[in-house]
Amino acid sequence: MPNLQIERRDGGAFVARHAGFVLQTAFQPVFRFEKGRLVPVACEALLRVTRDDVPIVNDAFFSGLGADDFLALEPQLRTLHVRNARNLPSGQRRLFLNFDPRIAENASRFEPDLRELGEELRATGLSPADIVCEITEAETVDNEALKRFVWELRARGYLVAVDDFGARASRMERVRMLTPDIVKFDNRLVKRLMSTDSGVGTLRVLVERFRRDGIQCVLEGLEALWEIGLAESTGATMVQGFVLAAPRLAGPDLAAWIAQYRPARGGDDIRLARSVR
Repeated sequence: MPNLQIERRDGGAFVARHAGFVLQTAFQPVFRFEKGRLVPVACEALLRVTRDDVPIVNDAFFSGLGADDFLALEPQLRTLHVRNARNLPSGQRRLFLNFDPRIAENASRFEPDLRELGEELRATGLSPADIVCEITEAETVDNEALKRFVWELRARGYLVAVDDFGARASRMERVRMLTPDIVKFDNRLVKRLMSTDSGVGTLRVLVERFRRDGIQCVLEGLEALWEIGLAESTGATMVQGFVLAAPRLAGPDLAAWIAQYRPARGGDDIRLARSVR
């Protein structure tokens, strides 16, 4: 089974190497609506892949892995991301981490993987309560195994999210099955629904339905200022997207980068855009 070669660069960031690929962590803030302001409350850890300094699409990297190699490397990527979280300011270390649901189908592997994740969190000064486990949209063949896996996550104190709602297997059936703490709406679904008044109405209905079930909603992929105010009008708790903050590679400047998005006393902060489409 492959093991990532994780090393720490002079600037403090951790990088990994596998079969000629260089794997790095990028962080993108997640913002919460608070009294007419947007406040960064967490960061999603994202994978960035290069080969010979040329960016590689993540799907292309993963498609080149065999099934066993993928299942072996997948938890090691979380190790890379957690180690890089040391560069985040102490108050902003709540992380959204991706979990491919197919790892749930081999309990003998996910048990030690979760133990290792817990050890990495303790070494970084994080607790499971700081981690939102995003169950990605991949299809699974054993839903009972996935439910057991999510139960194991909750038993250890992690929060659970259904990622990319509206894409592939991230549908209402999965939300009902997993009863997550958070649902993250797929950016393509958000774009499509925000393009029409009827679509916005559908988005509001979905967000309200989840709210009644105690589920917070994150709208992903916001790219235009007018989308921010519209997102707030849906009742969504949180938003994420390039119009707010683009992903940034892990490094020693992360604390200063995050600081610019925090509400400042006196009112210099990110206020909601009220412009119409």
